[in-house]
Amino acid sequence: MAKGQENRQKVFSWFSTFLRDQNLLFQRPGSKGGSNLGNHTIDAQTGNWGNLGYSKGKPPRWLFQVDLNSVPVVARLPEGAEEASIGGVNTAQGQSAAVTVRILPLLQTGPDAFERADEFEVAGLFVFHGPLQPAGSSSDPVNFNVANGSLFRVFKEEDPETGETKRVRVDSPYIFAALIGLLPRNEAKQVEIGGAPVAITYGEVVDALQAAITAHPQGGAAGPIAVYDLSDDNEAARLRAELTAAWDGAGPPPQVARVAQQDSAEEEDEGILEIDPATLNIPENTDLLGVDPSVYRQINALLRSGKQHIMLYGPPGTGKTTLARWIADNLPGGEWTLVTGSSDWSSQDIIGGYQPVGDGDVDFVPGILLRDFDRPFIIDELNRCDIDKVIGPLFTVLSGQQTTLPYRTDITDKNSQPYVILPKAKPGGAGDHEFSPGAAWRLIATINSIDKASLYQMSYALSRRFGWVYVDAPGDLRGFIAAFIAKTDPAAPVPAAGDSCPLADVWTAINSARVIGSAPIIDAIAAIRQLVPDEAFFGPASDAMRSAALDALDMVLLPMLDGIVLQDAHNIADATATAFALSADQAARVKSRLEAVAI
Repeated sequence: MAKGQENRQKVFSWFSTFLRDQNLLFQRPGSKGGSNLGNHTIDAQTGNWGNLGYSKGKPPRWLFQVDLNSVPVVARLPEGAEEASIGGVNTAQGQSAAVTVRILPLLQTGPDAFERADEFEVAGLFVFHGPLQPAGSSSDPVNFNVANGSLFRVFKEEDPETGETKRVRVDSPYIFAALIGLLPRNEAKQVEIGGAPVAITYGEVVDALQAAITAHPQGGAAGPIAVYDLSDDNEAARLRAELTAAWDGAGPPPQVARVAQQDSAEEEDEGILEIDPATLNIPENTDLLGVDPSVYRQINALLRSGKQHIMLYGPPGTGKTTLARWIADNLPGGEWTLVTGSSDWSSQDIIGGYQPVGDGDVDFVPGILLRDFDRPFIIDELNRCDIDKVIGPLFTVLSGQQTTLPYRTDITDKNSQPYVILPKAKPGGAGDHEFSPGAAWRLIATINSIDKASLYQMSYALSRRFGWVYVDAPGDLRGFIAAFIAKTDPAAPVPAAGDSCPLADVWTAINSARVIGSAPIIDAIAAIRQLVPDEAFFGPASDAMRSAALDALDMVLLPMLDGIVLQDAHNIADATATAFALSADQAARVKSRLEAVAI
């Protein structure tokens, strides 16, 4: 994957998760079918859609004509217009707070000659202050005026007095807008003009688009839209920083009521999503420090080899949940559902079962998995539920075969058709008695290996249906702490090669008894920073650092060590006393606290 594509994937995945944690959505229309335009066609003579009536309202690409006969190169909307629909966006659930669109340049080589340049695609990004309001449809046309930078939608409303239907324009202010380049600026494409070969660079196309598009963010001045070259890692970091600054600068968004899961954000006419496993790619999450590169290699090897379901297991605090979300967000479709395992679950909660539906009636009600059977389904802490009982009905489906549920479509008729779960999407659509998964559906689950002995066990029959990836604690504990401090506090002094790291020494001793990941250590660092903001984590500990470290041990690390053996408790106490050069009283206190949680 090219650097620009990879950085776009990383930044967009980060931003999607950022919004999702606020119950908001990042919409990516036009991405469902990859580069396929489906039934949409391009007219090479007009430089526009082949069927304007079909494509113009909810286009899968934002078309721009790029005239190579001008010096410099000039970009314009087809038909010489100032306004155009940039895509159909799912606003039905009232949660859509950002949209990215795919810009397809049509290179004009003559008066009636245009050439598609799919490889020169550019991304457009618009971010709103909270969700687009009012809520519209699952494919709501969003329009943009390139001359004044206004983004708007058009709704049909009925005049209460005359009964006539009229079109009402509703402006949709945005707080951030960007053009996102995906190739190096010097990347060139050869075309013919008047029979002679001519080279056009990606940078020339991006510059022409920037000159053609005015952006006018809410509260700011109108001007050429900002450009970010994601073939450069520094530019990707700048995009993230300026996205965050724009969001924070706008203040808290309006409160959004939680509603049902959204419909597909893609165009309805793109057809069934098809996924080629060989094209799947889960890039490294640079925010998730301490994850060994082998984890990403194994995930991608499993996905590309056709393994559909992934199990992430390992010690607590190693980032398994964050990694599961990252995997799901980087799979085609970009939508996913996450639930946390519970001992209270039954098969009815996940798969479904008979339930009262009102007026004394009972009917089959699908569980949460079957209701979201078109997207990755994440089960966090899977072994906290009675696994085999809860998802037992899926055993056969996970092996690629259909299974029949013990529930009838008509409970009053013992001969009525039972419900069936199909292993893959059914051409032509599933019947009323069938549950057919979307191509994007898969299970991604996490298990804390430390809990395996005390919680529900997974049978071999189920475990073999997953691809297993071990997510361990960082291999270099001192290096992790140094990297985390540098990332979260760029002003912090860089430790010298020989500087000690007392917290890393304690972490090493803890992991000799019970492996814990980086999350508790990050919590300990945060607590210490609150207690002694100016103290260094490298080099000999000061009195203030010793006191803060002992408080952090009590608050964060001791609860993780409940049930360790007494000898391990003594070893950790000795390591802590040595690392922080504790006084006799402080060392005795640590030893006593550790003995209290030991067995």
